[in-house]
Amino acid sequence: MEIVDNYNVTESDQDFDRIYPKKYQEISKIHWTPVDVIKVAVDWLNTKQAHIQILDIGSGVGKFCLLGSVLSTSTFVGVEKRRNLFLQSETTAKLLGLKTAHFVNDNIVNIQFSDYDAFYYFNPFCEQIANSDWIDKKPEFSGKKHGEYEQYVFSQLQNMPKGTKVITYCSNDFSLPVSYQINNMMFEGLLVLWIKSE
Repeated sequence: MEIVDNYNVTESDQDFDRIYPKKYQEISKIHWTPVDVIKVAVDWLNTKQAHIQILDIGSGVGKFCLLGSVLSTSTFVGVEKRRNLFLQSETTAKLLGLKTAHFVNDNIVNIQFSDYDAFYYFNPFCEQIANSDWIDKKPEFSGKKHGEYEQYVFSQLQNMPKGTKVITYCSNDFSLPVSYQINNMMFEGLLVLWIKSE
């Protein structure tokens, strides 16, 4: 389903974000992936041609997974530590009537990447070391946790098979294993498609 209350959620950020409460609309430009970026990422993943399982690492209110599910036949799973954001994601998925967008309320270190085929990474741990622009102050932040989370993602990606795709957005400080090579870039290098070569 693309139409909700007479507007098309795939047209623009303003249209899509109207689904959310105002408090989430107001921080969308900082914390949620833009619609135009999601469209390119979904195209890069070739989700229209194949049914794959895509993990969004730190899914927030679920925008990437929800729109990805609208645009393709693949399954999108978002893992989100904050329960309030997880619940908002589930509520929005029900509103849109989506059957291929799912959400898990858990810490990333409890997720096995081998259950998935591809990954989306939008700087999910930056709040651990940020000085401002937090979504909220509910979690306990620390530089140590930032390092632990990034190292866990790194080690899980290292063990994925050849051909695994990872899309990063606004995450130039995150180093993937050397086996991942850049395959494509857009939005002035902010959006990058990586493919595991060995």
